[in-house]
Amino acid sequence: MNKTIIQTRCPVCKKKRSPMDGRIISDRKGSFVVHNKCRHCSTTSLAVVSKYRQNGGQVLAVETLTDLDQEEAQKFIDARPFSMDDVLEIYQTFTN
Repeated sequence: MNKTIIQTRCPVCKKKRSPMDGRIISDRKGSFVVHNKCRHCSTTSLAVVSKYRQNGGQVLAVETLTDLDQEEAQKFIDARPFSMDDVLEIYQTFTN
């Protein structure tokens, strides 16, 4: 994917990130999922970035550390959502 996004600093080593450290791996309805890999300490993270039209178009970003590489993260983003039957099956597995 050729889109990049600029993040300010790595959450672990606090060094400034380059625009090439982040890749948009999902772009849906004004929300983006960005996979970041720090070139200084190799920490990887996923950030969800959303722009809200209310309140003057504010941007909300939430970032979490991960051990997933870009391809693994993409696989989970593209997976089908859990159904209620899936949740019930998991519950029954752990309660029986």
